[in-house]
Amino acid sequence: MAAQTATELRTSDDYTIGWVCALPKEQTAATAMLDEIHADLPTKPPNDTNAYTLGSIGKHNVVIACLPKGKLSTSSAATVAIQMVRTFPSIKIGLMVGIGGGIPHKVQLGDVVVSTPVGQFPGVVQWDFGKAKEGGKFERTGALNNPPTLLLAALTKLETEHELIGPKIPELALKYLRSDWLADVLFKADYSHVNESTTNNEVPPDMDDGDEEEESCRFCDRTNVLKRRPRDMRIYYGLIASGNQVIKDATLRDKLNKDLGGNVLCVEMEAAGLMNNFPCIVIRGICDYADSHKNKDWQEHAAAVAAAFAKELLGHVQLSDVEGERPVKDILSQDLEILDWLTPINYGPQQSDFINRRQPGTGQWLLDSLDFQKWLETSQQTLFCPGIPGAGKTILTAVTINDLTTRFQNDPSVGIAYLYCNFRRKDEQKAQDLLASLLKQLSQGRSSLPDSVQSLFDKHKEKQTRPSLDEISRTLQSVASIYSRVVIIVDALDECQVSDGCRMTFLTEIFSLQTKTGANLFTTSRPIPEITERFRGSITFEIRAHDEDVRQYLDGRISQPGQKLLQTYREEIKTEITKAVDGMFLLAQLYFESISAKKTLKKMKGVLSNLPTGPKAYDYAYKEAMKRIACHDLDSEELAKQVLSWITCSKRPLTTSELQYALAVEVGEAKLDEENLPQIEDIVSVCAGLVTVDEESSIIRLVHYTTQEYFERRQNDLFPTAESEITTTCVTYLSFDTFKSGYCQSDEEFEQRLQLNKLYDYAAHNWGYHAREASTSCQGSIEFLQKQAQVEASSQALLVDNYYYYYYYSFLHAM
Repeated sequence: MAAQTATELRTSDDYTIGWVCALPKEQTAATAMLDEIHADLPTKPPNDTNAYTLGSIGKHNVVIACLPKGKLSTSSAATVAIQMVRTFPSIKIGLMVGIGGGIPHKVQLGDVVVSTPVGQFPGVVQWDFGKAKEGGKFERTGALNNPPTLLLAALTKLETEHELIGPKIPELALKYLRSDWLADVLFKADYSHVNESTTNNEVPPDMDDGDEEEESCRFCDRTNVLKRRPRDMRIYYGLIASGNQVIKDATLRDKLNKDLGGNVLCVEMEAAGLMNNFPCIVIRGICDYADSHKNKDWQEHAAAVAAAFAKELLGHVQLSDVEGERPVKDILSQDLEILDWLTPINYGPQQSDFINRRQPGTGQWLLDSLDFQKWLETSQQTLFCPGIPGAGKTILTAVTINDLTTRFQNDPSVGIAYLYCNFRRKDEQKAQDLLASLLKQLSQGRSSLPDSVQSLFDKHKEKQTRPSLDEISRTLQSVASIYSRVVIIVDALDECQVSDGCRMTFLTEIFSLQTKTGANLFTTSRPIPEITERFRGSITFEIRAHDEDVRQYLDGRISQPGQKLLQTYREEIKTEITKAVDGMFLLAQLYFESISAKKTLKKMKGVLSNLPTGPKAYDYAYKEAMKRIACHDLDSEELAKQVLSWITCSKRPLTTSELQYALAVEVGEAKLDEENLPQIEDIVSVCAGLVTVDEESSIIRLVHYTTQEYFERRQNDLFPTAESEITTTCVTYLSFDTFKSGYCQSDEEFEQRLQLNKLYDYAAHNWGYHAREASTSCQGSIEFLQKQAQVEASSQALLVDNYYYYYYYSFLHAM
């Protein structure tokens, strides 16, 4: 009977069953099983690319989604399921229903295979994920989640009913079954398919391995067909092997089954991507034997019997039982909570910002080098890349990360994790923090949270304690061992703090990880002897800015609108700057800023003819930048010096909002006047190229480590009263009337205070440090300490864990 069309309006919260298909013909069969078809939702999230069919089976409201055409893989299935769960937050259980290849001799065409746990396996095993071992053996690593207990219980009840009265599948799928004229043909495993081109000893020019299967085996020798007795359709419960490639080889099929203890009933391409992100049962109608003879003849029939079984299964699932299950989105949210518990630090925004700054084509010489290729092709290799300050090491690190993540984006057996060390973030980059970040990234690369990470969280959550360095290191080794290959990238190792032996401890742990897991390690650093010594014997590749990269960069800057003078003398500018920078990419940026400020040819040529080289070049460039700032109008000069002093002296990196609010504070006022907020564009432009904004993280910073070093050396000359001025700004802000209410009584109230008062976190945490370093007493400090309510408000910020702060602010600025 055709499905009825329901007119009742429903919302996304009304749907509790998610049904995922891989092929349009599977979706057709699924839709045919609906008792009612519902109207589409009026809207769905703009980032959800799925197309949904909505309906009901019995009392269950069902969402059906199909993979994008031509995108058959475990990762595509995971993407569809995750988007479905986000759009339909009440989904409790899932079904992955469609066709698959059967493993003879037990299974035959037209049978149904249902994923259920077998021995050590949870019902679905990803057959192509693991490690190559000695002797050509392949060890499968990691484990997928078991199907939901609710569905396993329903399966038990359904299996009993089938034994007593038989399945209803033929009745449910009668309209779509074609077994009357379909032949179940199984060839010997050692006999390969023969097509017309094979008989003529030629391959048609328009055919390749990606073409659809042939419609029949009319050229195959029927004497190689195995004789079997005809029988009725059967339902099997057991192991399904899932992978990212089609199996069309009987020898590979049989070897795979042997490797998995002879327990495999079916092979397919999507289920492994779902089992950890989408608690589900996998149901497959058998349409071929995963050999070279596979064709499409049985696909519609197989899709129909699988869909009919799914419908019959849902008839044995109680609505009240489904309502008692946790929504899938909550299960996924818990994983995210645990990962953020490990560390809230996320290096992704920095990677995005750095790679976006890359001039297209630059850095390719590193990827093409023999040293890089050797490092990439061999496991347990280290590529150490020392370079002078400003050589472009960080951008080249971003280029390397981008290349590796792109190269291995469809290979879940390769784990990639990276760090950008930063001397301004020493409080959040202790050895333990850095290892936790690597652990978090490798855990994120798995389709579900590794058991070792869950166990670590469970051990500490009750006591609200943090894991030790040893615990994090052991867990990191455990997670890394899941992958067949792991790559660790660390930029600016020289900026990793030396105090408390942090840098050496971190290196010791990383080298231990490499020894135990065969990980590849890529690091950059200034050529500091104590670091260089630790990498003795590694592949060493010195980083220096290539002339062609410098010229490409300058060409891109000169080509920007409004640069007519520079464009007229393009080649001369490129030649002179390239010659002067001598391998220091940062100098190209600084020198370009200097000449671009000149409005006549004579002045521009004067700068070009006197560009210094060598170690003193940076000091010259920074002095010239400060001279250009001094030539601004008084308001712009004052703003620039305030910006530079705040960024130089701040105790941690500042967000753009924090700096804007700091600059807007007026001493003696009881509240902040938002009309006094400077624009970020003005803040950057008045600083003569010395300041930049990381767009992904909204962090405003000096352009380079050497810039920070220069201003710290010259702080007494350039910003002699910076510490007292910053202290005064902080205590003035903390004394504002908005904090008169004192201590917040709830988390929601406190989060709202954080969100509305941008400088609150920084001022509360750091005003005392600035006061201690100020050379004179700071205006307003005593008055602030006498305001009990404001002091309580400030103290509350100090009591909140720093991890909470970093997580909250990362989230806030990502919105």
